[in-house]
Amino acid sequence: MARIVLTTDRTLISEYRHIPLGDFAGCAPANRLPPALFNFIAPKLPSQNGLAIRAPYGLRKLEAALLKGFPEEDIVVAHPDHLEEFIGPETKIVGVNTMDPLGLGPVSKLFTWGGSYLSYTMLSFYTLVKKIQSVKEQRGAKFKLVVGGGGAWQFENRLEDVRLFKIDHVVMGEVDNIAPTLFEQIENDDLPELIKIRSYPKPEEVVPIVKPSLHGLVEVMRGCGRNCQFCEANLRIARYIPLETVKRELDVNTASGLSNAWVQSDDIFLYDVEDKRSFTPNRESLINLFKTIMFHKGITHSNPTHGSVAPVAADPLMIKQLSEILRSGPNRFVGIQPGLETGSIRLLKKYMPQKAKPFSVEEWWEVALQGTKTFNENYWFPAYTLVLGLPGEEEEDIWDTVRLIAFLEEKLPKMIGEKAHFVVTPLSFVPVGALRGKEFYNPKGFSEAMFCLLYRCWRHSLFEVQRLSINFFRMHPAFKAVFYPILRFSLYVAIDRLRAWGKSMGYDPEKPLLIKAN
Repeated sequence: MARIVLTTDRTLISEYRHIPLGDFAGCAPANRLPPALFNFIAPKLPSQNGLAIRAPYGLRKLEAALLKGFPEEDIVVAHPDHLEEFIGPETKIVGVNTMDPLGLGPVSKLFTWGGSYLSYTMLSFYTLVKKIQSVKEQRGAKFKLVVGGGGAWQFENRLEDVRLFKIDHVVMGEVDNIAPTLFEQIENDDLPELIKIRSYPKPEEVVPIVKPSLHGLVEVMRGCGRNCQFCEANLRIARYIPLETVKRELDVNTASGLSNAWVQSDDIFLYDVEDKRSFTPNRESLINLFKTIMFHKGITHSNPTHGSVAPVAADPLMIKQLSEILRSGPNRFVGIQPGLETGSIRLLKKYMPQKAKPFSVEEWWEVALQGTKTFNENYWFPAYTLVLGLPGEEEEDIWDTVRLIAFLEEKLPKMIGEKAHFVVTPLSFVPVGALRGKEFYNPKGFSEAMFCLLYRCWRHSLFEVQRLSINFFRMHPAFKAVFYPILRFSLYVAIDRLRAWGKSMGYDPEKPLLIKAN
């Protein structure tokens, strides 16, 4: 039994077999993606004596921060299947880490047609909370249920759900430097239902994890500074985690047998940037960072999670040198997720005027082209994301995005041939950042432009899967032999249904091919 029991939901206790973008499977509708297939794609990590052997990074950071004020025996990170084993009369707080508890995230909103269906993220959260409340009732326990993590913002939009699920507190913000004090205040009933932490810890106050994280993830920076209005992270001041902290986290993960390091940042190419006006990348610091990671004992593979495309177009040599360190090659792509966002120059100027820096907004298409070319020439595979339904978005804005994708599809193969690779994933606009309070994008009523944009994105994904060697997927050979055909078949079915649905609405699914790129 423990004083503080930390846990997470089913969708966050899997590494999705290390399938590229596999974590998005949790956003799929539970009544559309069969449970057997979901469980096959997302097997649960095993437990060790009821504890999570690896846990979401945010949960590990909270655990480490709490250990600065509580004895080790007071805190456990329980596997969700075994959390009841640690709850007793002395339990004061059960904390739940979540990413998408109400299905309001940009991927879930799109995959569930605006919430018409129940995503696995929602179902898993509901199931976990129901289990926690059942244990509390059965044992007559008095603990507080506290929810936090990357998805906590969703409860600010749905306060009625806080009461429905009998959640005592929702915590929003970074708590690295105040976690022990915060939890003591929660125990003593000194805080409101919705707790919003507005201050940020200094880099030296960020405590390194003490137990292994999912995917071997380590954090190297927080915040961005480009000030895109639709993004929460972009509005935070960039802070860089000391290399000694990063190395200590690598030690924790490699000691458990992990050899891969996912490098978390809000934009890796803004790491240690000194020029805050043009956002010219700091090549020297980036090289030093990845040398530190890749030369660390036990690490054999690493890739950054997020990064923008403009710095890549601005400094091709940076990517070339990073690729040498990361040992990229024809059978070893470096995956990264940049935001392509939109092809509309009007929307770029309105909501993200610094997105293209050090270039001008008017050069966005060429920036995307040259950046993707540089990625591909060095065996990086960008998985771009779009934001659908920004406030005030018009039909011509959407067509501009269709044209941009067509532009990349047409130009890249002519420039670099078979090396050309990218995918584009559309995401629904959600009102966070400076646009908090605006309406969620409702993807139910598609115009012809929106339909053609979605069709273009998914059709290109199918095209990429057809072209990629099965060796692209870094997983067990037996699993690859099953997974690869399933992925191809699923994409064929999705494209076929989307095409049929569009035709039933009177839309021409191939219309984007008739639109000449600017």
